[in-house]
Amino acid sequence: MGKTKASSRLKRLDELVGLLKSGDYYVAAGLANELGISTRTLMRDLAVLKEKGYPIETDQGRGGGLRLHRHWGLGRLHLSYKEVIDLLLSLAVMEKIGSPLFMRNLKAIRSKLAVSFPQDQRDKVQVIRKRILITDLASVHVMKSYPGPDPIIADALYESFFEMKALDISYFDEKRKKTRRVIEPHYLILSWPVWYLLAWDYLRGDIRCFRMDRIHSAEITDRSFRLKNVKPFIKGFEELASTL
Repeated sequence: MGKTKASSRLKRLDELVGLLKSGDYYVAAGLANELGISTRTLMRDLAVLKEKGYPIETDQGRGGGLRLHRHWGLGRLHLSYKEVIDLLLSLAVMEKIGSPLFMRNLKAIRSKLAVSFPQDQRDKVQVIRKRILITDLASVHVMKSYPGPDPIIADALYESFFEMKALDISYFDEKRKKTRRVIEPHYLILSWPVWYLLAWDYLRGDIRCFRMDRIHSAEITDRSFRLKNVKPFIKGFEELASTL
């Protein structure tokens, strides 16, 4: 009996947290009615949540009530913004694949996740998300020649992209000609499962696209860069997308 009561209370506390996280202010009587409990029980539950560290705000004004602090959210999981990007990107990829089974709510889930994080983290996430472009699935022709990137090289590319540091690479083109380049990785393109870099190439003095698996070596430099005008990169992306 004791276990049943404890389980019931835990479920009720989870429901209470869900209501408070909605962003709306709830009056105590309304919350109690929503949960099917007395106001006295509600107050005990709120006290338990406060003891557990939930930042419950109160608004004493007309129409005010209770809610969780607006900056409180999934950040309580202590995810870094890179981990947030990984999570949101995974959802975006599945959304792009367009499976008719179990995937109908991905867009709504992705939107809810994006706004659940604290504002400073959300700003970083939004900037990075705009630098990751997803196009259609890779063609059969591309897949036949795609072994996948080296994990060590991929880590260097990943770090260079996030930290906005120029990258010193050796690259094999489609004809297996090797060149040495220093590039600024401004955008990532995913044509699942193939990754591309849209970068500013110091050697050419122009925008170039690099397929990740053709990068033979990669070393992060001390040279920082700022994002250039997005329009030429978008044009490059559109030209690339039409050939994939």
